[in-house]
Amino acid sequence: MNVFDPSLLALETERLRLRPLNADDEALYHDLYTDPETMRFIAPPFSTEKAANSFRKVVALQHEPTLASRFMVIEEKAEKKGLGICGTSTFDADTRRVEVGIVLKSEARSRGIGSEALPALMNRIFAVSSVQEIYLRFPAQHSVMLRLNTRVGFMPCADGAQEKGVLSKRVGSVHRSSWYVNQTTN
Repeated sequence: MNVFDPSLLALETERLRLRPLNADDEALYHDLYTDPETMRFIAPPFSTEKAANSFRKVVALQHEPTLASRFMVIEEKAEKKGLGICGTSTFDADTRRVEVGIVLKSEARSRGIGSEALPALMNRIFAVSSVQEIYLRFPAQHSVMLRLNTRVGFMPCADGAQEKGVLSKRVGSVHRSSWYVNQTTN
């Protein structure tokens, strides 16, 4: 079993603080996952009851010693205000591959928050774990996410470049070796 200390993902950037989600973050979680605009490229928005149940499960998972299901609150350091959540969902210990994602409140979009938070999280994952590949899935119709993912360094995955479904998804990934090469040349 791979044991992982979730607090290792906490970090600060120039403007942001990423910290583990805790029981005090229910309002932020509710705001994100019940908002139709925020959820339009992810899934149908949660009902209030579903958001509350999901939040309790997510908080409980934060105490598990694994890299899977790590939810990090993105805060602006100056205001200590929650702007969104980023983190990991699935982790395959055999292939050392982890999925990441990010969800931002409307007022945090188009401010470079995603461009700052996501690479910082990825740097930290590579620094504190044996992960060899970080991947993400995003809606094919979401041009903003496509630009962010390209800027961050994600390349289309051969094993899932286009997933079919209600919301057609693209899959992108970054391997440890190419990430470090890109970080030293940019």
